[in-house]
Amino acid sequence: MLFLFSAAPLHATDEAPRHGLIWNKTGLPAVFPLQVRSNAGTDYHMVLTDADTGTPALAGYIEGGQFFKVLVPPGLYTVRFATGHIWRGEQQLFGADETRMINVPSPLRFGVVGLSTKAGHVLDIREPDTGVLVQDSFDCRRIRLTKGPRPLPAYDPDAARVAEIKPEQDLIEYPYRSGPLRGADRQDTPPIATDYAPYFSRPEYEVRRSPC
Repeated sequence: MLFLFSAAPLHATDEAPRHGLIWNKTGLPAVFPLQVRSNAGTDYHMVLTDADTGTPALAGYIEGGQFFKVLVPPGLYTVRFATGHIWRGEQQLFGADETRMINVPSPLRFGVVGLSTKAGHVLDIREPDTGVLVQDSFDCRRIRLTKGPRPLPAYDPDAARVAEIKPEQDLIEYPYRSGPLRGADRQDTPPIATDYAPYFSRPEYEVRRSPC
């Protein structure tokens, strides 16, 4: 009689996380850029920790050599990388004897600079023996006028009844523009000084984001 036996692996490992964000425990919106440049042939587990409380805030997994960019919540964080070849879970990382740690020497701040510029960082960990290279990264938002105000017909006291001029009609909001609705019971002041001045459509804008 033939018996078949299956042998368990000597070192069971967990399936490695997918390249990118693993978790964000802050409960805050992640909007500030963090880019990491790494070496091919080894993987990295990244953890950001709140610099004031020591609480883990965000974690990511990097397949070495691939482009990696993640958005980070606002705050001041210490950054640590664990690197190795065989993933064994978030407790053991790449194994007690195989895990190598890389620490960013100073905490990094992520937040808004000025009125609307998002400040983040680029980390180069390809030469850990000579230290982590830290560069600032800025994401600027620029508002551009795409369509200027356009003149519309002036107020007409004999115009047909209009219940309301809605914003999506591209007009300045004034629900009692037509004559019949502007009676003695209406004490509203027109948005333009005289009834016979022209009304104008709303200007249209777009927001563009780009590195700066």
